[in-house]
Amino acid sequence: MMRSCAGLVRTLKIGAITTFLAGALGLFAETATAQVACSVRVQGLVIQAETCDRDTDADTLDLIGQVQVIFKDQHLTCERAKVNFRARTLDALGNVKLTSPQATVGGSRILLDYESNTGMIFDGYVQSGPVSFEGASISKLGESEYMASSAKFTACNNCPETWSYSGQRIRAQLGGYAFIKNSFLRIGGIPVFWLPYLIVPLKSDRQTGLLTPEFESSDSGGLTLGQSIFWAMDRSQDATFTLKNYERRGLKGLVNYRYMLSETSYGELDMSFLRDRVFGNDERLNAFRAPNEAGQPLNRWFAKYEHYLDLPEGYIHRLQINNASDLQYGKDFPLETRNHGDSVMENRMSLTKNSGGHHFSVDSSYYVNLLQYDPISSNNDSVQRLPELRYAKTYAKLLDSDWLYNLDINSTNFARGDFSYDDMNARYDPNGPNDRHLAAGPDPVCDTADWYNSKDCVRVRDGVFDPYTDLLRAGNRLDLRGSITRSYRFGGFFDIIPKLSYRETTYQFNIDENPQNTRRFIRTEIANKMLFSRVFGDVSNLQSTRYKHEIQPEVTLTAIPWLSHPAHPFFGFQQEVPAFSQENISDSDLNNPYGLQFDFTDRVYDRKLVTVGITNKITQKRWRGGAPEYRQIFFWKLAQSYDFYQQEAPGQSVRQPLSDFLSDLRVTVDNFEVYSRANYFPYQRVTNASTRLRYNFPTGDFLQVAHVQNFRNIAPGLDVDPGRRTEDYTLSLRKSFPFGDILGRLTYDMNPEDGKEDQRFKSYGYGAQVKLPGDCWYFNVTQYRTTGGENHFKVNFDFVWDGQKRPALPESLLDSLNF
Repeated sequence: MMRSCAGLVRTLKIGAITTFLAGALGLFAETATAQVACSVRVQGLVIQAETCDRDTDADTLDLIGQVQVIFKDQHLTCERAKVNFRARTLDALGNVKLTSPQATVGGSRILLDYESNTGMIFDGYVQSGPVSFEGASISKLGESEYMASSAKFTACNNCPETWSYSGQRIRAQLGGYAFIKNSFLRIGGIPVFWLPYLIVPLKSDRQTGLLTPEFESSDSGGLTLGQSIFWAMDRSQDATFTLKNYERRGLKGLVNYRYMLSETSYGELDMSFLRDRVFGNDERLNAFRAPNEAGQPLNRWFAKYEHYLDLPEGYIHRLQINNASDLQYGKDFPLETRNHGDSVMENRMSLTKNSGGHHFSVDSSYYVNLLQYDPISSNNDSVQRLPELRYAKTYAKLLDSDWLYNLDINSTNFARGDFSYDDMNARYDPNGPNDRHLAAGPDPVCDTADWYNSKDCVRVRDGVFDPYTDLLRAGNRLDLRGSITRSYRFGGFFDIIPKLSYRETTYQFNIDENPQNTRRFIRTEIANKMLFSRVFGDVSNLQSTRYKHEIQPEVTLTAIPWLSHPAHPFFGFQQEVPAFSQENISDSDLNNPYGLQFDFTDRVYDRKLVTVGITNKITQKRWRGGAPEYRQIFFWKLAQSYDFYQQEAPGQSVRQPLSDFLSDLRVTVDNFEVYSRANYFPYQRVTNASTRLRYNFPTGDFLQVAHVQNFRNIAPGLDVDPGRRTEDYTLSLRKSFPFGDILGRLTYDMNPEDGKEDQRFKSYGYGAQVKLPGDCWYFNVTQYRTTGGENHFKVNFDFVWDGQKRPALPESLLDSLNF
């Protein structure tokens, strides 16, 4: 007879190999204690039973009582059996159980050809690991292939099974697939869904087939149903094709393709297409469309591709493509483009080679500007790096001396599809205030920095470059840098490191007047470092835990004794930038005297600079498994610079020589982590800070609290508006339960924009994985809202066909939600 549900559960809890070995050894011991009278070895069979009756004419052997037969790698037990040596068959009756390393087979009767290992099982079952199926009759077609009629299949170990499939016929290949005809999905034994044909995998390897449906909901898309098919092309490539039907938007097709050429060469492609009914009614879009186009559906798509290729001769090729049909696609579908909140979509390609201290690279970047108000506007005003060529020589000995030298050559072409310069509305006024922006018209109401919000306003060009008003945006830059340095140590704790550098940067601009500019200078630097340290702990015990405390004061003097740099409009009206502006280039620089350049390379900020810093470090040495383990448990660096040149230079209207005060703190003690970085601006009396506190529980759970504060438009001589700051508190956690786990993050806005005071919960997201009884069925829930985005909800079910436990939700899930 077929097993009861309880019997099935008990069998599922015993591994096939363990059962075979235990049965082969332990059951013989039981037979010995029962004083078995019959023991036979013939034709590769090892036979034992209480009584035997041999028929020499028919060449058969009847076995009765505690029958055990071992052949090949299989072990059979039953109440009685008949062996036909001439036909090579074994007919076993009564509580029959056949155990092998691949599976456990049982039933009321098993008729077996022990030479070909085929036969029939009546009212029986087949169980391999946690996967089992049973039927009124089961044909054993080979070593691991079975055919069952009026059968049931499940991978659950509870009773009644959380889910099972019953079918008219099941054909199963252990380690392959199960093919179920006329199948019913049963939940808790109750039929709920019928399928004419079903194919399920019986192994954990990647398998071609339909994935479980996904159900989603969003504010603008409505209820969404998604169905995917996975295609395992071969061991090194696969593809997933998905159809999503949005209640309001329409039908979308998505494709994901992955490949791996080797352990170090791989790539991935994602694409989608949707004729969007909702986006055609978007107010932001229709503000720039003709009235007769408003409300019409719009074709939308995205394409994202990345690869990393490890080529011969040490070359590495990287490619990153990220583009979409419109600038709002990433906001509406943040999990696809994964760049919501970024200012650009970056497309980049590079070829690099590192060999023997030499670096060669060819790099190109194409940026799609996402800050434009019109979601389908052109990208002609974006500045691209096409291409960037670089050669660098790492530090190496200069001849046979103790001096080291290095070299860095970089050529970058900054290009754009539009004019190489921007017509601005006004010149910089040193007496201020300034409100410089792109010149726009034709109506005077367009003369504002927000002109691009109106379709009636366009950029105005006069066709002539004005060096006092207009802004250069494109050109070519060749940058050459070289330096020599060495280190002197005194007393084992005091280092002096002098450094001499030469830099020459040449610019080419596509303008008629003054198209070239070259900047040359020599930089000198002396770094003075001291190191004081002490070891704490039991120094008498070699394997005791010890701590090393290090204090490293540092003073660095930097000066540019010679500088040749003819004035040029590209560098604004005040070419010496205050020390605190070395962090980045921002749009606020447009209304400052030093103008707006390509990037940080174009700035000279250390004409006569002193930087003072002190670093505290504590390193722990502990023993694990007889081997020492070192880890830094405490790090705190404090630093600030003073710009003597900015203080002493004539003609300075604002003298603010002190840089921002830097504090960088990192603490890692057992399960507790602290990270805090703060920049205090003494003249503006504001602090930009980022702090994170985290506790990691021994169970793998964690709790993290973070705070970020960032003041905008910090510039010399200008007050900072505290109302224009970003200040967020973020709570992140993972909590595991016996039935699953949850991973989430919540961001609270302490300073929301005007009109958004009711939206202080800036963004949120969580993922929950719930394990249903039986260790055979999970369902996953994801809900999130990105900053400025809408609410999304998603749920999908995960059937466990192969019995493999699903891993916990990765923390990277939170990053993929694009907070």
